[in-house]
Amino acid sequence: MEKLLNIMKSLLEPTGVLIIVIILLVFTSWIFNRMKTVKNTAGIIKRSITFLIAFIGTIIFILALPIDPSAKGQILSLLSIIISAAIALSSTTILGNLIAGFMNNSMNRFGNGDLISINDLQGRVVRRSAFHIEIQLEDSNFVTLPNLYVATHPVKLTRKTNTVISSSVSLGYDVSRSIIEEALKEAALATGLNDPYVYITDLGDFSVTYKVHGFLEDTGKFFTTRSLLNAKVMDLLHKNKIEIVSPTFMNQRRVDEQQFIPEYHAEKKDVEEEVSPEELVFDEAIKSEEEEKKKELLNKMIARKDELKAKIKETKDKEEIEKYKNTIERLKGYIEKMEENIAEEHKKKKEE
Repeated sequence: MEKLLNIMKSLLEPTGVLIIVIILLVFTSWIFNRMKTVKNTAGIIKRSITFLIAFIGTIIFILALPIDPSAKGQILSLLSIIISAAIALSSTTILGNLIAGFMNNSMNRFGNGDLISINDLQGRVVRRSAFHIEIQLEDSNFVTLPNLYVATHPVKLTRKTNTVISSSVSLGYDVSRSIIEEALKEAALATGLNDPYVYITDLGDFSVTYKVHGFLEDTGKFFTTRSLLNAKVMDLLHKNKIEIVSPTFMNQRRVDEQQFIPEYHAEKKDVEEEVSPEELVFDEAIKSEEEEKKKELLNKMIARKDELKAKIKETKDKEEIEKYKNTIERLKGYIEKMEENIAEEHKKKKEE
């Protein structure tokens, strides 16, 4: 009986450590669930703290075990070897993606709804997680990229406003440069671009390469505008009797001064405003961006409410206190509606 009591006493310390670790893990989970934060880094921070608690708890638990000190040393050595191996393989494993995800999100390189390009992939960000990001491409399909891939490749972020749209065209030396530049600028203005300008990017053996640029106010119609600019360039050049042909075709044709320009037709303008292709193609990315904006607004309202509560404690003016209380009540109403709206959207996503 006495031997059994001694064994139980020796196990009290490691059991107490184990209970404390479990309590800390439950408390951490409860704290993060209670927090109203909606930043993407919150999930990564929660996992990092959980891992740290579990790691430290494991070491203390091993040290508290009623075993020979040499055995404890062997167990700790084995644990350190496992951790070292995990760190050594982090560039190609889950740990590598986790570290890369923390780096990407902490740097705020891009957010949901942003238009980005990675190598040959271009599309809008739908969601970001600890291990990967999801992009909706211009064909409306989705691609998932590991965070490690994103961290090790150049990411081009398209500005939301005043981004540059451009189009290149090769034309002959027989046409005046000033006439061509004027026609290209007119095409950019007809597309809806601001402050157009033209660069001559190449002087070839048989043709000159012109590149027209213009500023687009809203990148929500980036792809449509880029296509429209190409169309307007063709229309305006043909309208000005400027022939667009390849150098090979120009050198090999056997015709008598015949020009290959289609007949110009004025474009019909629709009275009703059509839905842009981007709204259909990037539907999920747009929803994700709107949801993130709502969550950011929710965080700001919660922070404002907490700020007013702190002011109530500091001030002694009854009128000011009443004013703060009224504002807090209004904010509570807005916060409740916003939370209900976000919850409904999450429910719809799960149903879909």
